[in-house]
Amino acid sequence: MGVDVSHGIKTLLVVCAVCGVVFVFGYLPLLEDASVVRTIRPTPMGVPYLTIHTNEGRLGNQMFTFASLLGLAYLNNRRIALLPRNHKVLSEYFDMSFFPMVDERWFVHTQPWSIGNWLKEEDRSIPLETNIIKGNYYPTSFTFFHHVREEIREIFRFSDEIRGHVQEFLRQVKKVRPWTKVYVGIHVRRGDYIAHSPGGWLRDYNGREVDLEFFQKAVDYFKNKYSNVTFLAVSEDRDWCRKHLSQFGILTTPDSAGPAQDLSLLMECNHTIMTYGTYGFWGGFLSGGEVVYFTDFLKPDTNFAQNYFRYDKMYPPEWVGISTTKPGYWENYTNPFYS
Repeated sequence: MGVDVSHGIKTLLVVCAVCGVVFVFGYLPLLEDASVVRTIRPTPMGVPYLTIHTNEGRLGNQMFTFASLLGLAYLNNRRIALLPRNHKVLSEYFDMSFFPMVDERWFVHTQPWSIGNWLKEEDRSIPLETNIIKGNYYPTSFTFFHHVREEIREIFRFSDEIRGHVQEFLRQVKKVRPWTKVYVGIHVRRGDYIAHSPGGWLRDYNGREVDLEFFQKAVDYFKNKYSNVTFLAVSEDRDWCRKHLSQFGILTTPDSAGPAQDLSLLMECNHTIMTYGTYGFWGGFLSGGEVVYFTDFLKPDTNFAQNYFRYDKMYPPEWVGISTTKPGYWENYTNPFYS
């Protein structure tokens, strides 16, 4: 009797794929049993997993990495798995148990797909053989995932404990300001944008720091649309906020336990004001309300502003940009650090 070789090979491939010890055109070695993974949008179980390379960024950057992977996977009808760094950071704040983690000890990159700084039409046709997305290590464009925003809001939900703490804080605010009907969360990014290097990130990329006029205009925007508004600011530099923002009726919140508490507060508010940065973006994106952001803060004729950070690719079209840049400012601009 002859041996059915084809049947034996098929059986071996199935066993190996389940165990995650061989690589067959895009299949990933996983540290978890893929059979128990819930997919946010149904995809065929036989479709190979897709992952994305990660970076050393903090919470905001890791959220962008995950969201970009999820959005690209949906466009290509793929399931996702996470590299350990991305999985570890996000698991500190969110329930990521639904998503398997790649075992990097056995991971061989197959036909890596390179992405740019925002979604391109060809990104909708990633080959089935591709098992990893590369290219831009710090994807920060909403275009990669705006089509799965409701799924992302479901995934990026903090624990009941964190949310309960924030909601209790808002109840205390309500006792002091019982007339409050609308909460507007404000994220003020300073830190590395101001001083991570001589002059800060903004000067490194020919940018200008947010000014107090922006806060006045942003507060006026919401006061003109809504009555009985309370403005609550979070920042890694609350001393600066207390010193400068009280004149606009903005309350600076007490120092928090960490980034989860601050981001959760922004999410619990009805609307958002943000200056710049990935953390502020997520506060606005996840709150689901109106978002006002500081725009025109980068010298427009630089390679960075034209090919990496384009406002229309970084912020959803329904968000409202407020500029305080005076006419002729950029024409006469001299970088203070390099002059």
